[in-house]
Amino acid sequence: MVGPSIIFYIIFAVPYIFVMYWLVKQDKKKYAWGLAVVTIIALLAIYVSQVASRNAIENYKQHQIDSRKIEQEQLQDSLK
Repeated sequence: MVGPSIIFYIIFAVPYIFVMYWLVKQDKKKYAWGLAVVTIIALLAIYVSQVASRNAIENYKQHQIDSRKIEQEQLQDSLK
């Protein structure tokens, strides 16, 4: 897991889930529907975070590869 994902979970996702469950429990009439909606939203948020983290890691790795190629080209040009 990447640092930004951990920060996302600690600062946003976990408190959001707790607050939303607490709010749903306050409404006794729609408890089951509210709980289902909050659970779905929380699961979607976790999924989106994971996908975004994977994309960020792939982009970072590609950026490293591109940077190495540029450095090699510059080194070859300076040797000519």
